[in-house]
Amino acid sequence: MDHRTMKTLCKPPHRRGLMPACCIAAAMLLASPASAAETNSTESPQPSFLNRYTPSTDVDDIAALDLDQRSIVAKLASGTFLGLKEAEEIYSNGRFDAPGDDGGDGTKITVQSLSTNVEGAIKPVDSATLAMFERYYGSTDYADKWIRASIDGAETTFANGNADFSKFGLAGRAESVRYGTAVLNIWMAVVGRLETAAFLCPSFASSSIMKWDRAVALYTGSLSRATGAEGQFPYTLAQIQCKTFGTCDLDDGDTMAPLNDRIFTFFTNGQAQLENGNCLGVSDIARDARSLMTVPLVQGVLHAVYLTDNEDYVLETTQGAGAAFAAALLPLIHSCNEGNADLVHNDLMPGKLLEGSYEVVKAALERSYKCLNIQCEDVGGIMNLRGDGYIKGAEACGTVAPILSNVDYDDQVTNEVDEMDESGDEDDYGDFGYAPPPPKDWKQPQPDVKEEPEQSSESGNGSSGGDNMNVMNAALLSGLAFGILGFVGGAAITAACKRKKSKKKESVAEFVTSDEAYGGVDENEMI
Repeated sequence: MDHRTMKTLCKPPHRRGLMPACCIAAAMLLASPASAAETNSTESPQPSFLNRYTPSTDVDDIAALDLDQRSIVAKLASGTFLGLKEAEEIYSNGRFDAPGDDGGDGTKITVQSLSTNVEGAIKPVDSATLAMFERYYGSTDYADKWIRASIDGAETTFANGNADFSKFGLAGRAESVRYGTAVLNIWMAVVGRLETAAFLCPSFASSSIMKWDRAVALYTGSLSRATGAEGQFPYTLAQIQCKTFGTCDLDDGDTMAPLNDRIFTFFTNGQAQLENGNCLGVSDIARDARSLMTVPLVQGVLHAVYLTDNEDYVLETTQGAGAAFAAALLPLIHSCNEGNADLVHNDLMPGKLLEGSYEVVKAALERSYKCLNIQCEDVGGIMNLRGDGYIKGAEACGTVAPILSNVDYDDQVTNEVDEMDESGDEDDYGDFGYAPPPPKDWKQPQPDVKEEPEQSSESGNGSSGGDNMNVMNAALLSGLAFGILGFVGGAAITAACKRKKSKKKESVAEFVTSDEAYGGVDENEMI
């Protein structure tokens, strides 16, 4: 019997510390002077996460779930129906060996099981955030239902926040899956375990520490564990967004975004509190960590709606990403103010983002900042391509100035070909990011102009030359007429769009100042 076999057979029942006698005997057989020394050692045998957090329990399996997420992203990148179905297979059944489940039933960990087996690992009674999402969507496995609908091109049937993915083609559905798995399945798996760890302390100390360790593993992943250079989990998303929104200068030798630095401070402080049995402050630490983890969700919504409304990005990939970020944010905003949540939902769901208003969404989100326990300087504003300031109209709220750096939008979307993995496939994967603005040196391509051969004065007769001149004049007049019609038509369409958005903003402004816009808790009350 090896250590893994004993670990599987002798796993104690959930929330109980009893160990069968056979397991005690097996442990004695496996014991050695070396293992006894390790047991008595105060040092954890686990490698640290970014030299900031050293887990007390074995989290290798769950941290390696980011390998599955990377493979899902790689399959989706093909842009084909086959790639979408292959991503679904990995989502449901996993690709790499990640056994074990902290719910105690031995189920293999997959990205899907983070949502469908949520009752085994975290419960609404233990996690205030999961309870909030259950009230909004009507179920605890809302994330899996959202992902399934995006894969199938179907409509969800939630109590609130429904999305109709029949409005998307393959590109939009694939991007919804890519971001949805990260910000719905994985995000809640992190937050739920932090809150559950606080809930179980001090009655179930060992379970509390295990939950906390697993939350850190799911936040960071195995790919980012050593250096933070690459990854697929929320840590990497925060690293990317901080450059886009001017809240960090990673080009100045820093390896960790300030937001991640603060989150890891919460991780280490919470671990120390749990290990010392000081449980009173752990709930507050978990709540504050969740607040900071909400910031990249807000930034994702702002970026998507800005690109479609102000930069005319009509790509489904941008719309799919925006829908995923909004789905992860809606229950939080709804708990603050139902009217603001409705505004975000109406502008970000599939098929709606092209008519969305950046100003309206930005205002709705900023009204929720105090309730979400985040501030203007946490979110920042959208940086321009030069990296020397915010884009006009996309500034941070208040008087927040950006942290200047050399923003390179090529960093927002990277597609690298990884080495052949165990299955013999190539993983073409990238960090978080979508539809970047064009590079700094981009110029509008000029059409090729073919020069017509000059008519020889000696060829043909005078009547054919006159006919050619008449044809040319007619063509010029026709082109001029069509040009005028096109200009008038384009101007009319532009004016209609402006009137539509202006009318929408006026109606929205009227709505949010009325009594019916405000439901739930006071938007100034922190959740």
